[in-house]
Order: sequence, then C-alpha cells, then structure tokens
Amino acid sequence: MSVGKDNPEQSQAAFQAWHEQTLNDEEIGVRHRIHNYYLPLFLEYARAKGRNAGSLRVLDCGCGNGTSLEVLSAAGFDAYGIDVGGFRQEHWSERSKMPKVHLFAGDATAMPFADGSFDIIFSCGMLEHIGVREGCTPEYFVEPVEGQAMLREAFLRESMRVLRPGGVIFVDHPNGDFPIDFWHVDLRHVVRLRRLSEGFLPTMREVTSLAKRVAPDCTVEAISPAGRFTFRRSRRHWFGKMFAGTLEGYFELLRYPPFSLLAGTALNPYLVIRISRQRKSNA
Repeated sequence: MSVGKDNPEQSQAAFQAWHEQTLNDEEIGVRHRIHNYYLPLFLEYARAKGRNAGSLRVLDCGCGNGTSLEVLSAAGFDAYGIDVGGFRQEHWSERSKMPKVHLFAGDATAMPFADGSFDIIFSCGMLEHIGVREGCTPEYFVEPVEGQAMLREAFLRESMRVLRPGGVIFVDHPNGDFPIDFWHVDLRHVVRLRRLSEGFLPTMREVTSLAKRVAPDCTVEAISPAGRFTFRRSRRHWFGKMFAGTLEGYFELLRYPPFSLLAGTALNPYLVIRISRQRKSNA
C-alpha cells in the first residue's frame, strides 16, 4: 500500500509523528549535550580564569530552538544565540523572555555583535553545513558550493572577531577524515559510506588551517566527545544498536593519554575542536 499517493491522511499523520519525534529528540539531545558535556567545559574555563559564570558571555552559533541558552542561563551564564533559520523564531517566543537569554536571527558569517563581545563561543554540528547544497529526496545528497572555503573562513573570522582576548571557541562536527557518516542519514536511515573527497565534512586539518589563517597565534586542539551524545536517535536503527555502545566506550577512552592523541585523527568519527585565542591576537 502506498502511503504517499493512496493514503494522504496516513502520510500526513506519519509526517506529523516524525516531526514531533524529531523536535523531541532535539530537545532531549541539546539538554544532554549542554548539561553533560559543554557546561562542565565552560565552568572549567571560568575556574581557570578566576571568574564566575555570571560574569561570562556565551554565544551559541546555530542555536536551533534555543534550549542551550535556557540551560546555560540557568547555570548563571549570560547566554546568546544566533540562528539563520527563520522558522526557529517561533520556538523562541517563551525562551526570549527568560533572564539572561538573548536570541538573534542572523548569519553566523556576518554576526550583529560588536568586537570582543563574548568569552566563549560554541557551534554544534553547524560548520559542515556552511558552503554546501544538500537535500533529502529521500536519498541524502550534498555538494560543495563555489567559495566554500571562504564562507567557512568567514565564520571563523567572525567568531574570532566577536571573541574577547583570552576567550575560547568550540566547534564540533563529524570528522571529514572518517569514511562513515552516522549523523547525516537519509529518510531510509541508510548509513552514508562517503567519499573522503566529497567536500562536506570538515577535517581537523581544514579547521586548523582556517583558524590559523584568521589568528596565527591561536591554539587549536581536538578533545574527546565522550558524554556529548545520547545516541537516542541512532539506537532506533540497526547501526545505532550495533555501534552506539562501542562508540561510547571508545570516546571515553579518548579522554586519557595516550589515546587522547587520536582525538584529531581519522580514527575518531566525531571531532570536538577547541580554539583558544591568545590575549594579544593578530585577528
């Protein structure tokens, strides 16, 4: 029986169920990611600087529904978010009224913020979507656009511009040097066995090169993604059931030397990159 042609009501109901599940997964995933992964890193940064959370401004580039800002503001941070998706603004109506939550619609390659506005900037799963065309019909497809490198550099340049001296930037995304993409699957839930030359997922080398071009004296390092994921969505599919537990254990191993040296290599499927700005920068 064809759901799309012969049963439009059933098709609509299926789409609505999928949409609601996606929004619920996003909400749960973001809360987990901030509580269990990024918040400890941000508090560690505050302690190292001898400051408290309330004195720090944090920017989420590609903030989606704004859940991250709600969590960070509850922890005391002055939380800002920017997202290019116009539809996101309907998700912001209540969160924008919360104390220390500031939401902006805009492009992260040309941000509406003054120089040196933020102590911490982070971007989760966004960099790979800069400078590409992509879609799902139902097969997932992606291709780079002309000027991709300049667009990605513009994002890092803007991030460095609005970062205070001594601040830190975190970017995370699937690793372009890893041949399997578990995160960008199509409507058939088929894992992508990808060409390393497809020009989509950034590599450690690419991010390091772009960051050094923007601020030659910055420090760029890969850290373990252990604790970042719930694996909630992937565990609904065969590949998640098969690999999620193994990945969790492997990511945990990457916390500790000498295995931590593998965090920026082709042996790590998901990169979390920390870019530290020196107090005097050429950016």
